[in-house]
Amino acid sequence: MRSLFWKFFFAFLLALLLTSIGVASGMWLRHNAERQAFETIPVQMGWKAADLVDSAADIARYAGIEPLKKYLLEQQRNEIKLFAVNQDNQDILQRNVDPQLLATTRQLLFENQRIRSVRQVISEDGRALLLFIPSPEKLGQKLDRPKPPKPPLLLLLGMWLISGLLFSGLLAWWFTKPIRILKKAFNDVADGKLDTRIRPAMGKRRDELAELGQNFDYMTVRISQLLNAQKRLLHDVSHELRSPLARMQAAIGLAQQSPDKTAKMLDRVERESERIDHLIGELLNLSRLENPTTENDDRQLFDLTEMLLDIIEDARFEAQNKHIQITHNAFDQINVFARPELIHSAIENVLRNAIKYSPENGVIQLTTEKLSRHWQITIEDQGPGIAEQDLQQVFQPFFRSRDNHQQNGIGLGLTIAHRAIEIHGGEIIATNRPEGGLNISILLPV
Repeated sequence: MRSLFWKFFFAFLLALLLTSIGVASGMWLRHNAERQAFETIPVQMGWKAADLVDSAADIARYAGIEPLKKYLLEQQRNEIKLFAVNQDNQDILQRNVDPQLLATTRQLLFENQRIRSVRQVISEDGRALLLFIPSPEKLGQKLDRPKPPKPPLLLLLGMWLISGLLFSGLLAWWFTKPIRILKKAFNDVADGKLDTRIRPAMGKRRDELAELGQNFDYMTVRISQLLNAQKRLLHDVSHELRSPLARMQAAIGLAQQSPDKTAKMLDRVERESERIDHLIGELLNLSRLENPTTENDDRQLFDLTEMLLDIIEDARFEAQNKHIQITHNAFDQINVFARPELIHSAIENVLRNAIKYSPENGVIQLTTEKLSRHWQITIEDQGPGIAEQDLQQVFQPFFRSRDNHQQNGIGLGLTIAHRAIEIHGGEIIATNRPEGGLNISILLPV
């Protein structure tokens, strides 16, 4: 019962079941009361008994006692004991009459004169007679019990209304409770309380509302992470800009104090301005990658092999100052559908990062491999690697490993590479090599 549909369905069935039980119980109690009342009546009820008693009353009233006796004897031959009892409590046919039965019948006639099967008449000669037929059970005959009454419409409507109101109230309370929790949580988040979580308040629910609570918690976690990343990025950018600006101000101050060093200080200012320009350019690239648009998504099918050879050639020119060798395996024909400039930037940033951290006379190995659904490009260096606890953060903006703080750099190269590969549905993974150095694997969909 994880779905709201099934909960509503079974609640509806339960409401109908309780309504039916309530109506059936009411009808049973009513019928049982009528049956018990019927069983306490000592005389036979029904239209047949009433017709026989009416006929006997007419004979006594208009014909007299003797014709009545003949009529009673005729009914007795038909196994129907119709009694005619005078004021002395004697049957006119001299049959035995149970005094208790006679007393109960007279009381019944006194209390309810509408019973047609018991009559008090005055015969033609002026004698009072009590006419009745004893209960069939006393005569060993089958008793015609009253049939169960039909369900009364008002009782049905009342039970339906009560059960409908009850279950509607319970469902409304049960359904709106998580909505009230969500409403309060939204207000708390709007007030800046990003640590708000509502899944514990949902209890043991396992339906769509509980899933909505989980999605809300995931949303608040992501918003908190994004805001923290934004704050951290703003702090790091401020720090990165402050350092070259401070050096530029120091250079300007030294130039003002020592005019003979002006040319040297101007070179320093130029380098720092270039550093700031490079930083701003990288930030703009990262911003475009963080907010991609379909208008600029100019993907095309191109030869990645040729691109890799161009990147390696450029990297070798940069690596010759440290006498670093860049080797690669024999490339197969690799065709990918992607944005060439982003793939080029990603692979180049990873390769330049390997050059930066490789030692003098080191070796960088670039290999490609065809997997089931991806092309894998692996770049391995012989540098110091990265602390294991920092591997998950190596693709964060402005990250520098605590073991490599002496290296200069902005710290956005791997971040840009990660975002560029992620846009294409790929993956980039950093691991340490057992023999030392860093291994970065780029997976691009085939």
